[in-house]
Amino acid sequence: MDIHSYFFPYDTHSGQEVLNNTADAMQLFSQLLTPYPHPSLSVVQADFLDGMEYSGLFFLSNGFYNLYDGTPQGYLTFIAAHETAHQWWYGVVGNDQALEPWLDEALCTYMEHVFYENVYADYSTGSSQSMLDWWWYYRINFYNPTGWVDGTIYDYDRFLAYRDSVYLNGANFLEELRLLIGDEAFFAFLRDYARQNSGRVASSADFFTILDGHTDENLDGLLGKYFQDPP
Repeated sequence: MDIHSYFFPYDTHSGQEVLNNTADAMQLFSQLLTPYPHPSLSVVQADFLDGMEYSGLFFLSNGFYNLYDGTPQGYLTFIAAHETAHQWWYGVVGNDQALEPWLDEALCTYMEHVFYENVYADYSTGSSQSMLDWWWYYRINFYNPTGWVDGTIYDYDRFLAYRDSVYLNGANFLEELRLLIGDEAFFAFLRDYARQNSGRVASSADFFTILDGHTDENLDGLLGKYFQDPP
């Protein structure tokens, strides 16, 4: 499989970093979930804010390249991992991105965590803080996110409220779910969810039906904490 990184000529170092991180994320997610279904993936530096995913392609903001400081501690790295994860959560497994955006955005945000704990497990931040601790603080806990994970895009009048609820609090939900049911069950569930819903538009009902087959834990308290309408 070919991975292509397209960037402005003055951003050679950050463009190479995107290529490396995308390749690492692609290999990791293919092993943990299902094989990537396309012969190539292209990453394109774009002159707009944030990132945007498409099947076999994603854009990353020019600003992420400009902020790159030579370390994986920044938006360039974790948004590259996030957008790569969209090749599974949105790409392989579809969902209603207006009514149930958490099914791709929460999962992709949490896959950033999975990326750092695997790819940068031994990376030194120059302090006693691990890369995973750094990610939790910088990406999630700094914003003290609240709000229902299962909100629709129509429930928010500001992007930050939507982000905090669906993306960031969604990552908190998935971390608590993983801790509750254990790593083996959690990743077996993700693989099964990806496999059973490949090429389909999945729903929250699909998510929780498959999850129920991978754990005997009582999830009522956890779901009541994060979901306005628990399944």
